[in-house]
Amino acid sequence: MKRRKRIAGTILLLFALFCTGCNKQQAESTFLPFAFAGADLPEPANSKISRNTDFLRGRAAEVCIPSVKDAGQALPKDYGAYGLYNVAENKVLEEYCIQEKIFPASTTKLMTALLTYKRCNLDEPVTISYSASHLGVEGATLFGFSEGDKTTVRDLLSAMLVFSGNDAAIALAEHVAGSVESFIELMNEEAGRLGAVDTHFVNPHGLDDMEQYTTAYDIYLIFNELLSYPEFVSTISMSSCTIVYKDAKGNQKETTWYNTSHFQNNTYPLPKGIELIGGKTGTTPLAGFCNIIYFKDQNGTPYIVEVFRASSYDNLYGKLSELMESVTIQTDK
Repeated sequence: MKRRKRIAGTILLLFALFCTGCNKQQAESTFLPFAFAGADLPEPANSKISRNTDFLRGRAAEVCIPSVKDAGQALPKDYGAYGLYNVAENKVLEEYCIQEKIFPASTTKLMTALLTYKRCNLDEPVTISYSASHLGVEGATLFGFSEGDKTTVRDLLSAMLVFSGNDAAIALAEHVAGSVESFIELMNEEAGRLGAVDTHFVNPHGLDDMEQYTTAYDIYLIFNELLSYPEFVSTISMSSCTIVYKDAKGNQKETTWYNTSHFQNNTYPLPKGIELIGGKTGTTPLAGFCNIIYFKDQNGTPYIVEVFRASSYDNLYGKLSELMESVTIQTDK
């Protein structure tokens, strides 16, 4: 009888764990289920196959996203997802939860950049609107543009990718599509074209919204597409950006900000044998600490590494370093 009770208790416990959280990311916080937006396609036998056959996978299942009320609580793990990819061979070398739902934070700006590179001349003039200069979100990172300021697409991309200015993201969205709403439609269309089928955008900057979500793998797809634009690679490699522009009265202004990556502003040391090209950071209460990076080993082989939903900068850059070091260890053998 006792043995039966123990078995029954174990079954109930496993059922409860299954119903209350992701089997890879157990947390004490409350979770809200979201359905994947992608097509319901069969799972391939090998999850670590090449990008060309893997990127159209859809997973019509419920996943776990923390609710807003739990945003201030400790994250359930040191990190929520990570991936290491050999760009030259389109291979996933290491991965953890890369197809689980996450909040994208400012890695959202990668899609904003991609659409801008595809649709604009970088020297096109842009006048900053009221909405771009009055975001109205406390604590949001702003480059500092004012209504009526006149700049260029190129400078807005630098402000957005290097310093992660949310005002620059709004300005680009309005310039590309005429309105933020129309731009969001383009973002989701482009995500579908790339095979980022488990991503849904509702804004161009990445500030937390319960209806905006992605996966680490989808962000990799977007980032990998951007590497085909030399201007993007050049911009993300900048340790700082200085932008000279004019205000509404025609007065010249100049602003300098440093790269938000703690590797590129020398807060954290790079592993030996690594040539860091650049990347995109992201940090919000729901997303945690995030970073996706393009780098090369001592032989010049290109890689992408990403860590999402880290619980601290130490955990974020520690895991990134560990993954990059694994490449140098392999190439030394």
